[in-house]
Parts: sequence; C-alpha cells; structure tokens
Amino acid sequence: MSFRSRALSSAVFALLSVAASAAMADTAVFINELHYDDSTSAGDVGEAIEVVAPVGTDLSNWRVVLYNGSTASAGTMYSNRLLSEATSSTCGSKQIKVLTYPSNGVQNGANDGMALVDSAGTVVQFLSYEGAVTAADGPAQGLSSVDIGVSETNSTAPGTSLQLSGSGSDYGQFAWQGSATQTFGACNNNQSFGPAVDVAPTVVSTTPANAATGQANNVDITVTFSEAVDTTASWFTLSCGTSGVHSAVTTGSGTTRTLNPDTDFASGEVCTLTVVAEEVTDQDGTVDAMAADYSMSFSTAGDLPPGVASSNPANGASSFPGASNLSVTFTEPVSVDSGWFTLSCANTGAHTAQYSGGPSAFQVNPDVDLGILEQCTLTVLASKVHDQDGSVNDMTQNVVIVFQTAASTADYYAGVDTSSGPALKAWLHNRIKDHVSLFYGDTYTVMNKADEDPDDTTKVWDVYKNETYPKQTSGAANYNREHTWPKSLGFPNPTDSSGRPNPPHTDGHMLHASHVGYNSDRGNSPYGLCNGCTARPTTLNHGVGGSGTGNSNFFNASTFQVWDFRKGDMARAVLYMVVRYQGGTGASGVREPRLEVTDDRALIVGKDATTCTNCIGYMGLKSVLLDWNDQDPPTAREVLRNDAVFSFQGNRNPFIDHPEWARCVIDNVQCPTVVDVIFANGFQ
Repeated sequence: MSFRSRALSSAVFALLSVAASAAMADTAVFINELHYDDSTSAGDVGEAIEVVAPVGTDLSNWRVVLYNGSTASAGTMYSNRLLSEATSSTCGSKQIKVLTYPSNGVQNGANDGMALVDSAGTVVQFLSYEGAVTAADGPAQGLSSVDIGVSETNSTAPGTSLQLSGSGSDYGQFAWQGSATQTFGACNNNQSFGPAVDVAPTVVSTTPANAATGQANNVDITVTFSEAVDTTASWFTLSCGTSGVHSAVTTGSGTTRTLNPDTDFASGEVCTLTVVAEEVTDQDGTVDAMAADYSMSFSTAGDLPPGVASSNPANGASSFPGASNLSVTFTEPVSVDSGWFTLSCANTGAHTAQYSGGPSAFQVNPDVDLGILEQCTLTVLASKVHDQDGSVNDMTQNVVIVFQTAASTADYYAGVDTSSGPALKAWLHNRIKDHVSLFYGDTYTVMNKADEDPDDTTKVWDVYKNETYPKQTSGAANYNREHTWPKSLGFPNPTDSSGRPNPPHTDGHMLHASHVGYNSDRGNSPYGLCNGCTARPTTLNHGVGGSGTGNSNFFNASTFQVWDFRKGDMARAVLYMVVRYQGGTGASGVREPRLEVTDDRALIVGKDATTCTNCIGYMGLKSVLLDWNDQDPPTAREVLRNDAVFSFQGNRNPFIDHPEWARCVIDNVQCPTVVDVIFANGFQ
C-alpha cells in the first residue's frame, strides 16, 4: 500500500540506507530485514524490522527511530522504539531482535527512513528507501541517509520482505535483495553468519563519565564493556587526591560492573579509576584480555552547605489542596532535627505535622487539614538541617515558602473548550496537570480515604471482589494497590533518578484498592471482553454484587473483564490517564510519559515511556473502555471518590464529572458544540 501513515516502511529504509554507507560497512549490529508495504487492501500485514547482533550483545537500550521523508531535506521523527520491546531468537553467531508494527504503522513513500541508535545515543545506521533523507530532529539530526536500493510497493505480495543475503559477520559483507518470503526471527534466505571476529573486550563507557565534575561523595561507578566479560578481584584500582586509595564492592555481570566504594569520597577531590587490562577477559571464543589498561577521572563536589532544591507547594503557589501533604527536597542528603520546620496559616493558625522520607526528599503531613483559601507559610529552619558529607554543614539561612490553599471545586471547568476532541483534550490536560504527587509509600493514605467503606470508616471497599477490609498502610494482607493502568505499560518506577515521586505511578485517580488475589489475576492485561474465561465472583455488599448475571469478573492470560458495577469506574480511571499524561516535564521537574488508549494489542507492551523522546505507553482496549463508560455512568460513590482524591492531589478526573466528554476526547466525535451553564460551575 502507499499510505503516508505507514511508518515502518519509511523508517526501515532510512536506517537501511545509512547502513549501506562505507562508514557503516564494518558494524556487527545492523538492520537485517524489513517489511513495510504490500497489496493487502485492508492495510499492510506483518510489518516488522529485524536487527541482528553478535550473541551476548546487550541491545536492551538500543532503539529504532523512524523518519518521515515527505520533505527530503528535513525528515521528521515519528516513531521511537526500544529493542527491549522486540522478540528474540538466534541464527548462528547472531542474536535476532524483531520489532513488529501495526498494520500501516510504517510510512510508505519516497525518502522515508529509519535510524538504528545505540545505548549511548549514537546513530549506528541511518537508512532510507526510494531516495535519501536528511533528518531535521531526533538522534539522526543533521545526518543524511543512504538508500538501500530495493523497495516494496502496493503490489508486493503479503508475507514477503526485503532481506540481506550473503555470508559473513559484518553489515558490509551482505547485500540487500528484493522481496522474498519473510524470515523474521530466523535466518534469512541465502544468508549465513560466520564466526564472529574474536576481538578483545574494551571499556565502552563509564558512569560518571570521564572528566565529570560535581559528583556526589557517595557516588557509585558503573563500567560498561563492549561484550560480556569475567573480572577478577583485582580488576580495578581507585584512588583519590585527598581520601587516598579506595576498595569497593563489585556487583553486576555480563557487560556491566558497578563499584560501591567502601568509604565515601572527600569533597572537592579528583578520583581516578583504572581498569586493569589483564584482569578483564571476554567469554566468547578464545579468551582475550583487554589490550590495555583503561583510566578515567572525575571530581566530587565541594563541601557546600545544604539547601532546599524544591518544594511542593513552591513559594508563591496557589490552589494547593488543603488535605495534601507538603514536600521538601534538599540539594543533598541531610539529617534533620526534631522541629526542623514550622507551618502556620492565616485562618487555621499553627499546624503540627508528621514527616517521613529522607535523606534528600521529605513529606510533611499536617495533623489537621489546611483551610480553604487561606495563606500558609512553611519555614525550614537552617539550624536544624545538616548535610552528611565531609564536614557537617548546616543550611546558611531559613527557607520560607508562602502559598495559598485551594478553593472549592466550583468553576473547575469554567472556560472549557469543547470545539473539538483535540481542543478539549488539550484544555483538560492543562487543567489537571502538575497535581500534587505523593511518594508511593503514602498512596495508601489517599486510597484508604478514596475507597473508604461508606458504612465503616475503619475499612476500605475493594474494586474487584466487592469485599471490605480493615484499613492498612502497607503490605498486602487483604488488599493492595491496583494500577488500573498497569505501571509496566509506561511508568514502572515509583520515583525518578533524583528520588522525586513519579506522578503516574502514584496517581490516586488511577490507584484502587483491590483484593490481592484478584489483582494478581488481572496482572498487566488490558481491559476487554473475555468470553469463555475464568470467572472471579463478587460478594454481595452494599446492595450490589453476589450471584447473578454481570456480577463476576472474567480473565485469561491476556484480558481482564470487570464486573458490571465497576466497568465505568475502571474505564474512567484509564481514560483520565490519557488526558493527564501527554509527555514532557512537569512542574516538579519529573519527566512524564505520554499515554494513549488503543485497540491494537501489539502496541500494548511493557516499556518505560518516561525515558525516551516520543515514546508512547498504550493501554486498552479503547472501544471497550468507551462502551463501559457509556454503559455504567458515574455513581454518587464514584463522585465522592473524585472529591477525595481532589482533596489530596488538587486535580479531578474530568470523565467522572463529565462522562459525555470521553468520546469527544478519545475519538473526536460527539463533541458538545454549545457552551452552556454547566460549564459555569463545572458540574451538571
């Protein structure tokens, strides 16, 4: 087919073109097969890109980036996928990684391309088909592709692909061939891989990098090798200008080793790590040691006093939810004395509070909620905050954070733009983004309030089994935290690399109390209809559930169907995530994922969409979720839950307040065309 939306075709060819260049002829990691276009009238089938590499090469952080070459002088990136998402197999001395794409997922047309990018962000290949393209953005920015010289058309037979053939181990020893029967995940037609060249291992990179400055005194050092290696107990030396020689504990295997020094470094000193060549040997073929010692140096930060790096709320902030916890993040690990902060407000007066966390990021939980629309002041007392490195230093001065608490929910949606789906999605995203984020350990506090049993405030009411359980603050005795949008599908880590809460991972609108076993049954499967699947019944509770049609959940290895009374709740929790998380960096400085719903199960795969540009985390099934939203409208209990989470986070789930907006936002249909009085107060 020849639809410009078929990204796989374009990207594959762009990447292939680069590989064909003389500069890339000796690479042992390369694009080996692709399919992007065929004669299927309903859309191309079996689109895929295959990458091969020597067995043992760590490709988990390599990626394939696709480029739209409709403007050959300024190709733009439209897909960016990690090889960790690929299926794996082997052919001789090569491992095979295959990325599959949805029908019409790779663009067709002249000058489309793709780049193969290594874990350091270096473009290894930039290939194209039907002409060359120069990248205007992304990792290949400024590079020109090489056309692989063969292509597919809308008359190409389904089940075929473009492949390299020949014998050898490096890209330059093979040649591209026209369409032949697909061999994704197996040896290509007329291709054989000879023994890989048995080269000695080398150091590819280190963290910190060579010549890095301002490193923490307790920094660990990671060394990445070019291949899997064995190391002896004497594989490194580590010495510093002030603190002298350091021993360290080694962890890791394969291509990486991490050193955790037994004692911290001194402030403001230069340290040198030397990897001893004869103590590092590879594991393939004939055992080879490194050819020469490798040395790198870095310097630690000076012995500076600690400070406040950020706070939530920030100084001058407004609309801070009165029931929320506050947070303070310091510039380095600190020890705090009792009474290290004071909190007072204009109307409700002085507040006592409990604190948790540390040593860099702390949560402050007032014993009594702050009032509505009042000015409050949080003061961090310099004399009670001490750093932990070098000589003990206190903060140099108090830090005063003045903020305004939020009003009620009235007028929350005033001014909403419902003129189209994209307009409404953008407006709602800007309205609900940058909410107050909690640490994962504190989310039980929100969930216990949001899912509180209306008949017994000492218990929670679970979502799948319909049981009630005594409230808990950790563990999994009866219930745990159900990520309605599975965390593995876009945001697996509870904090970022600086220890700050990861907003989607801890978002109270998405987290629900769930029976432990039922939560395990669901796993990370998408929601959908599950005919003939295993039933998980509910308990009669609060007048719902028990025996009868529609009162059981159903599941198999790939799908989870929610019982009727909770279908809409789960649908709106997932749809909220699409509007709330649209990529970029939030006000707290934490990078956020872009999340979307889909009916294409091939897109619903595990990934960390917070760590790569233009990555998208997918959940589904879209059509089922939209139907559930229509069939099971919000109940009074769900509205109360929205209010509860709002009191902690300061943002609302718009699909609970306005379920009629869902199809407009997701599918750009059924959009309201008249702004009426409901938008004046935010509710119907």
